[in-house]
Amino acid sequence: MELCQRCNKREAKYIVGGRRLCETCARDEIVKRVRKEIHNSKMFSFKDKVVIIVPDNLNQLAEILSQIVGKACYTCKLQIDKVNIKTEINTDSNINDYIWKIIMYSKSLADYKVKILPFPSNFFLAYLLYSVSTKDYSYINYVTSYKLLSDGTRFFIPLYSISLLELNAFGEIKEISFNDEIFDAIFRWVNTQLAENYELFHTFIASTSLFNSARCKSCDAFIESGEYCARCKRTLTSPFPPY
Repeated sequence: MELCQRCNKREAKYIVGGRRLCETCARDEIVKRVRKEIHNSKMFSFKDKVVIIVPDNLNQLAEILSQIVGKACYTCKLQIDKVNIKTEINTDSNINDYIWKIIMYSKSLADYKVKILPFPSNFFLAYLLYSVSTKDYSYINYVTSYKLLSDGTRFFIPLYSISLLELNAFGEIKEISFNDEIFDAIFRWVNTQLAENYELFHTFIASTSLFNSARCKSCDAFIESGEYCARCKRTLTSPFPPY
């Protein structure tokens, strides 16, 4: 039996931060990492009302995230709600439509101080590769642990540097699909071929700073010109906006 590299007492079952750890230590390491992100974000105050956005394909991750945030900020006594959102996209839509829908729905939840998104580092690494291959970098600037939009909307993305392999310490993650054939293929490749490359899931984040452009005044997407991205323009001119 291989012992945990942290406590040297229990059996090592998971890899977190490049170390083989037991379930207790693995979970504790992840909670500590999220606690640090909470502190650095300076977004949370005592008894704040916050919401975890639950896309219909990320229910399991959202449930795990609820446990982690609750433990990471137990002294804050946050009021944590979960709100489900249907994210089905049309066959002619793509992952950027999926992200945009989540952003716009989150912005509509005015009663909550902070909107928490359940995207792990696998998602963002796949999105970086997708963006480079399609030359559409719309939401690369969301690869961060926290984000403040121009209208005051606060996003917290605590799993942005935590991989699915590490999150297995909280329960085996089932296969996830985003209904975008190209993105799903990249996402599966990241999960199967790069899963144990711990360093890559952290070092790729720095490369996103190389991307810069004008930004949409509503969703903060990178745009080539003007004030709004094409998706927000359609919403602003629609007599029946979705949000």
